[in-house]
Amino acid sequence: MHEDMAAIAGQNVWATVVNTISSLLPDVEVMVAQEGDRKYFSGIFRALNDSTPIHCDWSPYDSRTEDWVINRVEKQAVFNLYLASEVKGGRTVVHDRPWTPECLDYRETISYGYYPEVVEGRQNCTVWPKQGDLWFFNSRNMHQVFPVELEPHPGLGNGLMWRRPRLTLSSFMGWLPAEKDGERDKLIFWS
Repeated sequence: MHEDMAAIAGQNVWATVVNTISSLLPDVEVMVAQEGDRKYFSGIFRALNDSTPIHCDWSPYDSRTEDWVINRVEKQAVFNLYLASEVKGGRTVVHDRPWTPECLDYRETISYGYYPEVVEGRQNCTVWPKQGDLWFFNSRNMHQVFPVELEPHPGLGNGLMWRRPRLTLSSFMGWLPAEKDGERDKLIFWS
């Protein structure tokens, strides 16, 4: 899929981001996560136009019932490369509230989200999507995405509204310390 996009865009943007990260960590093995000979996928393209609840992405909790390599990461982050033209709305708010077991007291029962009280009184940072921006953040921190706003589109007639896509290329990355002498620490990617 990335090669198909490269043929259109003239560049494999996923490989560019991962290779740049790898060049900054010469003593670390940078790779796509894998289980035996089965590789995970990394570098999802997605158009997230609706909102998400306050949530976090922390594999040691999220996939704790599975025996997956991503469960063993000790640190986790995400990158989002914003690909689409400017959108109205669509901001991401990252809260200074990392997931801990105490957060489960605020877990919604009908979704993967958390009640707003989990971030009450915490500082936050707002990211407004702009084409070409590459953002990294600790995905263990609570975060939420706000919807892209509808805009009038004269070509649709009768004042109909539409949304520009909030299109991103995204991937998680996690730190795995070396397990044996002589091995290198790993930075693994998955989506």
